[in-house]
Amino acid sequence: MPLLQAPLPLADLTTVKAAQERRLDAIDEGLMDRKVIAIVNGKGGVGKSSLSSAIAVAWAKIGQRVLLVEMDEQGNNCEDLGTSNTNLNDRGQAQAAAILDGKPLTPTGQARPNLYVIPGGDELEEVVEELYCQRRLAKTAEDPDAQTAWMGMYSAAIDAVRDDYDVIILDIAPGSEVLQLAALTAADNILIPSKSDPSSRKGLRTVAKRFGVAAQNNPMLRLLGVVLFATNSSATKVQKNIKDALASDLRGAAPVFEQNIRHVEAAAVEARLRGKVPQELRSSSELTSGLRKSMKDLAGDYQSLAIEVMQAMAALRQRDEDEAEAEDAGQ
Repeated sequence: MPLLQAPLPLADLTTVKAAQERRLDAIDEGLMDRKVIAIVNGKGGVGKSSLSSAIAVAWAKIGQRVLLVEMDEQGNNCEDLGTSNTNLNDRGQAQAAAILDGKPLTPTGQARPNLYVIPGGDELEEVVEELYCQRRLAKTAEDPDAQTAWMGMYSAAIDAVRDDYDVIILDIAPGSEVLQLAALTAADNILIPSKSDPSSRKGLRTVAKRFGVAAQNNPMLRLLGVVLFATNSSATKVQKNIKDALASDLRGAAPVFEQNIRHVEAAAVEARLRGKVPQELRSSSELTSGLRKSMKDLAGDYQSLAIEVMQAMAALRQRDEDEAEAEDAGQ
């Protein structure tokens, strides 16, 4: 007697498919402003969450309306921003409701003036499970668009609110392939933090492969650059190693940002314990003079990098405009 198979109670992707079609049309017409940045590596422990929180605070402080979405079950952004034990930390409930139930992607509040947060946490376990099931089911579809529709679940939610913000930061978990693919399908720019060790460079190659898959469904996606974290070698040597690795993986030159983030363990730990980013502690009288000096140096790195990344995003926007003008002139 054949076994009966009950249908999986998966989310209906009809609205997701429609949103993806609108997105592709908007891209073709040059109506999509480049503002969603994915911060990702295939390996953990490379400064991803610290970088996300620090540049989010830096941009919010200069008046940018920033949305920080933590697509990670660990919820480290809440520790970095000091919101772990506040009502801002919903452990990922709002994010799960948007992806699984089609509700608006609504922040839990402001962690800082102009900085709106959608935390991660253990509630995202259901999101990851849904994405895996959707991908498994999609493999049986004959329509190529249906095979990749699940990757648009985050882009549908994010595109619905992207006009409300100047910049949207996606802090993405390192271990989940489906979560990374969904994030990269929603993003315009990829920023990759990395250390110089072989394991971190392997993580870069993992991102490179997923970049290629996501780019087939997301013509906006571009590699913004690589940020070097906690390097013990000379900057020149490390930059050359990572450039060579990325050039091989992406079949072309890949930028490495001039500003790297130095290894100052004591300052980094102190900042997370206090729930503040280094820029907010650089002049704190509560720190010892030695720790205050280290915190000031680390804060300077993040501040300089935030400016450099913003300049890189502006350069990509200008390139988009130049390419659109050249295309119009050729018609």
